[in-house]
Amino acid sequence: MSVFYVTVHGKQYTVEIPDVRTRPVRAIVDGEVIEVDVAPAPTTAPPPAPAAVAVTAPAPVAAPEIRPTPIPAAPVATAVEEIKAPLPGTVVSISVSVGESVTHGQELCVLEAMKMNNPIRANQAGVIRKIFVTVGQQVQHGAPLMAIEA
Repeated sequence: MSVFYVTVHGKQYTVEIPDVRTRPVRAIVDGEVIEVDVAPAPTTAPPPAPAAVAVTAPAPVAAPEIRPTPIPAAPVATAVEEIKAPLPGTVVSISVSVGESVTHGQELCVLEAMKMNNPIRANQAGVIRKIFVTVGQQVQHGAPLMAIEA
């Protein structure tokens, strides 16, 4: 059974059709049975095609030879990322030196905060390019500790 919601002049009707293949189609409109003859919609002829217009094409012209211009290779960008203090504290130790290669997760230094030692680890592999702190120095949250170049 197919159910349709039909709106006619602003009023909505519920139309149920048990079998759309039978003729006449039996439709139940808001509980009232109505038999409906269904015919295919009339087809309309397509609009006539516009009249053909004769166009003469200009004589072909040889295209100039185009040679691709080589694009120079872009310089490889090196990402230098600063390692920042995740909390305020005192630098207790520094485990690396400038120019040293480090791996992801390797301990770089230790910050003491609230009587706890917090290891600061590398978040990427690379080379230590700069160390901004010294042992014993107090740092604030977000202060740069080191710079790693990937």
